[in-house]
Amino acid sequence: MMRCAGCGLRWMTPYPNPEDYQTLYDNDYYEALQEGGLSYPEEKQELLPCYSRIANRFSAFGVTKGLLDVGCGTGEFLVAAKANGIQGNGVEPSAYAAEKAAEKGFHIVNGVLADLLPVSEPYSAVHCSHVLEHVPDADRFMDELKSVMALGAPLYIEVPRQFDGVLDVMHRIRGYRRGYSDYSIHHHYFFTPKAIKILLGAHGFEILSMTTYLPCRRAMRKRSVRMFALQSALWLADRLAGRGDVISVWARRRA
Repeated sequence: MMRCAGCGLRWMTPYPNPEDYQTLYDNDYYEALQEGGLSYPEEKQELLPCYSRIANRFSAFGVTKGLLDVGCGTGEFLVAAKANGIQGNGVEPSAYAAEKAAEKGFHIVNGVLADLLPVSEPYSAVHCSHVLEHVPDADRFMDELKSVMALGAPLYIEVPRQFDGVLDVMHRIRGYRRGYSDYSIHHHYFFTPKAIKILLGAHGFEILSMTTYLPCRRAMRKRSVRMFALQSALWLADRLAGRGDVISVWARRRA
């Protein structure tokens, strides 16, 4: 694991080659339990409030069509966008997930972002949630992302806040060590807010807002003292040091 002393970005080296990278996302990835102990459908169900919130924000930008969901998985965000009156398509490297998303009635390209180039008509908005940390080359990916977007188009990016987030720090203090599984090698990059700012700025994007805490991620969980304490800790960590458990960014293509 390498780390940039300037921005705190961590990245894995060596990383699986493209052939091995694709095999990581077969049907087992979507049918087995995720790292949080939920199945993939359960995890997506829990995120529905966030998907609705993001779709509402795209609507506020005036987006009604031409939305691209990069790494759309089995299509849950596209469903939320459609419910908000937004027409969208997706691109997804997993053949299994792409088929499931297409069954929901969407046009899905089974491939990677580069497979869409060149585009005949630039997309008016892009949703890219928990994808950037998986790609082999973040700079190349951002160039491709810029190439498919219209000038001024809004972009939503979300990545996990790992290693330095408050939950990881609390686990280390308590002596808790995470187990390793196939999911441990799915992430190539481990971003910090500073690293995200540098990356987006270098590729012609203007950041409109950024947070490391999204209360909607746990809005459907049973209320309890423990859940209140967890949400409060994440809120405080975000406000004081930008050390929540995700990095949520709204940006737009400026050049």
